[in-house]
Amino acid sequence: MKKYIFYSTIIFIALFSCNESKEADVNLTKFNKNLVVAKQFIEAFSSKDSTKEASLLAEDLIATGPGIGQDSISKKTFINGDKDHMITFSDIKLNNAEYSPGLDANYKISPDVRVYGTWIQKFVKSGKISKMKWYAEFKINDAGKIFGYKEYCELADMSKELDR
Repeated sequence: MKKYIFYSTIIFIALFSCNESKEADVNLTKFNKNLVVAKQFIEAFSSKDSTKEASLLAEDLIATGPGIGQDSISKKTFINGDKDHMITFSDIKLNNAEYSPGLDANYKISPDVRVYGTWIQKFVKSGKISKMKWYAEFKINDAGKIFGYKEYCELADMSKELDR
């Protein structure tokens, strides 16, 4: 009887581990596909291509920005904000970008894309350089459209650049 319980436990663990591994493999494959979309989005923003940027967003986008207590915004509002940013700054580049898969509620790999980096850009009017530490999360659907976007940034870095 002890052998039966022992072998049953081993088989259960092996099956559970295989299923968990298969799920992680599927999510990692989806992440790699989604990573291409996230990088295209960042490239479109950097090159001030709001048309390309908009084409990568789902119509039902839910985006939240770094403002404390800020409500989520629509695709139209999001794109308009980015267009304003593109007018205000030139030479927009994301430096030291690090990409990683998202994590679900159980801290297992999800297909979401997380990115950390520092935006370096120049104010068009003054020519001053602005640096801003940034983190974002992209949720991307099976059609390759971003339907969830959250960003966090260190705005204090930006104001330090203005004080120079």
